[in-house]
Amino acid sequence: MMLTRSRGAVLIAGVLAVLGVAVALATVTPAGSASTFGKPPVRDCSTDAYGDLGRGWRERALHAGPIAFVELRNGTRHVPPAPPGRSWPLKILVVLEPGQSATVTIAARARSVAALAYEQAALRRVSAAAGDHVPLSTGEPSVRFEACARPHAGEPWNRGTQFPGYFLVSGRRCVGITVRVEGRPAPLGRTLRFGRAAC
Repeated sequence: MMLTRSRGAVLIAGVLAVLGVAVALATVTPAGSASTFGKPPVRDCSTDAYGDLGRGWRERALHAGPIAFVELRNGTRHVPPAPPGRSWPLKILVVLEPGQSATVTIAARARSVAALAYEQAALRRVSAAAGDHVPLSTGEPSVRFEACARPHAGEPWNRGTQFPGYFLVSGRRCVGITVRVEGRPAPLGRTLRFGRAAC
């Protein structure tokens, strides 16, 4: 009887150990994504940049409400493949209308191949790579942008707040994003083309 109980205890312990491993594997965060808990990093008016974008820049940008991704309307050119877990930093200027706040999030299905590098520490890490590929984990799955309250002085096409940064992409991809604009109930979905003619 004692032998039977001992074997039963060993069997139960083995099942619990297997379940523990399964839970641990299920909770591993994919490369290039952060925990779903906590707030995204913020780029606000104090970290903006300024440059003359030229009169026709809006026609070449991809728009989602008050936010624009400069030169992305027709996607980017060739993007080379990257080793597993690594990505190429593609410089994409974000422009946000004055007084607006918006959060850009990489779609869950794309977080293993794309991330956002707009937070200051991430920008420094990308800069240190000197044009080489970087770990996808350098970026974040989501970033909040907060524009300056007033438009920039000068030409009207430069009125928005400019935020330089990078999309980290592991090769030719179509990357879905969600844009949540403060004050608007429904999110805006967009698909960005990196090195692809169509998605």
